[in-house]
Amino acid sequence: MNTVLVTGVRGKTGRQIAAALTRHKGVEVRGGSREASEISGVRSVRFNWHEPASWPDVVRGVSAIYLVKPKTEDPASTVMAFLRLASEAERVVLLSEIGCENREESTDERKVEKIVEASSFDWTILRPNWFMQNFAEPNFYLEAVRDTGVLQVPTGGQPVSFVDTRDIADVAAAALIDSSHAGRAYTLTGPQALTFGEVAERIGEVAGHQIRHADPPLTDYLSKAAASGAGQSQIEYYRRIYTCIQTGQTALISAAVEQVTGHASRSFALFIEENKEAWRSKPALS
Repeated sequence: MNTVLVTGVRGKTGRQIAAALTRHKGVEVRGGSREASEISGVRSVRFNWHEPASWPDVVRGVSAIYLVKPKTEDPASTVMAFLRLASEAERVVLLSEIGCENREESTDERKVEKIVEASSFDWTILRPNWFMQNFAEPNFYLEAVRDTGVLQVPTGGQPVSFVDTRDIADVAAAALIDSSHAGRAYTLTGPQALTFGEVAERIGEVAGHQIRHADPPLTDYLSKAAASGAGQSQIEYYRRIYTCIQTGQTALISAAVEQVTGHASRSFALFIEENKEAWRSKPALS
């Protein structure tokens, strides 16, 4: 029996990876999260990146780890300390970001990649594009799409080959249980690149109300974020990810999902059809 630890099991990718792993025979899924999570087929274990005392129990006896970059002051140091405790594990699959290999070595995302690459584990790095689910799940774009009808995203009109988190999960599950993916980095995308304007139009067609994309200059967007209380590290992160879009790095189409899983990556059209009820306007309060 292989025991696979999924950190961030309640997150956008963690939930899907746990579900994907439960479909494989001979795999026990251990879900690490700050709060107990009732997920079918998953043994929940309390885990908090900010509490190192919670780490030993969560890594004990695991054969593979799905690793999401921690939101700590120094993510690379946190990951290094965590992996030192995971001596029983054989494989580590890291969730990174599209284009991370081209970022400066001093960025948190690239520093975490380097820690994993230099480790003694059989590692695989996943570099997915922006998630389709960002439009349909709370605390990202859902509220703007559903309640205001305006997407404020500084893209410079450049397209993004959005990827479904279920496809990320299928690739991650394969890498967590199959050593043939060791030492590889996969860029994961959907089958089509769309601008945010095209996304807004297509979602609006099924939502029953108009949705438009407002494409502000990046400098204006960052100034507004700073005025809203975003810290300097967050501002610099926004600068990196939106520059990635504006320079065309998110427009590429990768065949990695199909190469690893044997099935084509899911389309945005399918995602819209499956989630159309999420974008219906909330009824006015009486």
